Parts: sequence; C-alpha cells; structure tokens
Amino acid sequence: MRNAGSGFSTLKVVVVPSMRAGFLGALALIFVGPANGQDADDEARLRMLGECRGCTFEGLNLAGKTLTGIDLSESTITDVNFSEARLNIALFDYATLKNVSFESADLTGASFSGTRFINVSFDNAQLKAAVFEDAILVDTDLMTGVFCNTQAPDERMINSECD
Repeated sequence: MRNAGSGFSTLKVVVVPSMRAGFLGALALIFVGPANGQDADDEARLRMLGECRGCTFEGLNLAGKTLTGIDLSESTITDVNFSEARLNIALFDYATLKNVSFESADLTGASFSGTRFINVSFDNAQLKAAVFEDAILVDTDLMTGVFCNTQAPDERMINSECD
C-alpha cells in the first residue's frame, strides 16, 4: 500500500448532526459535540464505537485489530491501515475510502454497497460473501482479493476461490 503505513497513530472523528439519539448522542458528548473534529490518542476508542455512521477517520493504524460487525456506513476513511484486521460483517455502505489498506484482512460478509474506493488495496483480503453492489473503484484493484459468493460492483457473483 502506498500511503497507509504503520506510522499512523491518530484518529480524527467528526460527529455529524444526522446521528441517532441514544448511544450516538452520548458519543457526541464525548467528542465535544456535533461537527467538531477531535484527535484521539487511543485507537481502542474505535473498537468501542461499534457504530459510527457518517464519521471521519484519518491517519490510523488498525493493522491486526478485531473490529467484527463495526458500522462505518456513510463515513469518510482516509489513510487508514486495516491490514490483517478482522472486519467480518462490517458495514462500509456509502462510505468514501481513500488510501486505505485491507491487505490480508478478513472481510468475510462485509458490505460495501455504494462505497467509493480511491487507491484502496485488497491484496490477499478475504472477500468471501462480501457485497460491493454499486461500488465505485478508482485506482483500486478488487481482483487481488480472495472470492467466494462475492457480489462484484457490476452485480455478478464471483466464486473463483470457493472450497
């Protein structure tokens, strides 16, 4: 991956007014209110979020982390390293991902419907049962991943590596 190296250590989260009440409302208070960016020095906060729709994450190293089921739909994710991370059934629907590495990550069952990918690496990523419906790929080669029952952006199913 060209830009998502192991030197990333900060998390920038922008909480937007469209977030639901309850858990996300409390999260907004933690990060000083709607539309204010806040740098966090503890990458464990991302794991605690569980759901952060419409957030902005920038310059973060999450290589090897377990983030199963996390919902980052409609988020903007830039310069983030998810190499070897476990992101099973994660939601990235309608997100924008730029300079992101999913190299050797487990994305089994992940959803990327309507997601815009710019310079994203999927080298050797497990993409079994992942959904890329209507995804937009710019400088991104999805075909370097491992496929089985994977829905491609053109809505065809790829079963090239099913056991």
